[in-house]
Amino acid sequence: MVLKGVEKWYYTCVTSISYTARILDKHLQMLMAEFPAIMVTGPRASGKTTTLTRLAATTRQLNEDRSAAAFRADPDAALQELDEPIFLDEYQEVPSVLSAIKRSVDQNYSPGRFLLSGSVRATLNTTSWPTTGRII
Repeated sequence: MVLKGVEKWYYTCVTSISYTARILDKHLQMLMAEFPAIMVTGPRASGKTTTLTRLAATTRQLNEDRSAAAFRADPDAALQELDEPIFLDEYQEVPSVLSAIKRSVDQNYSPGRFLLSGSVRATLNTTSWPTTGRII
């Protein structure tokens, strides 16, 4: 059972607690200076969300109905409305967001535009993946 509001409360508390620097921090900053989109994968509760939230101007939790609805309806428009860099957490909840990021990166290859993370490993054994060559 998930209680409404608990997730927001959790993220508010996490961001207000002092941040513990991670080895990945410097690498992410270097990668953001070179590449338009970065995906961070790893086990649950390893600090992905906390780390990437600090680097983003806008964060959207795609496992939350309100955020996911906008991206399901029109992922291209949803991306255009947000300030960059944009962090999309739990991106796998709205698979069409990857195609929208591909189109956006194809139009504008500026570095440091998108950060993605999820607690479930994406299935990479398909014949083609929309962001091939666009996300590091």
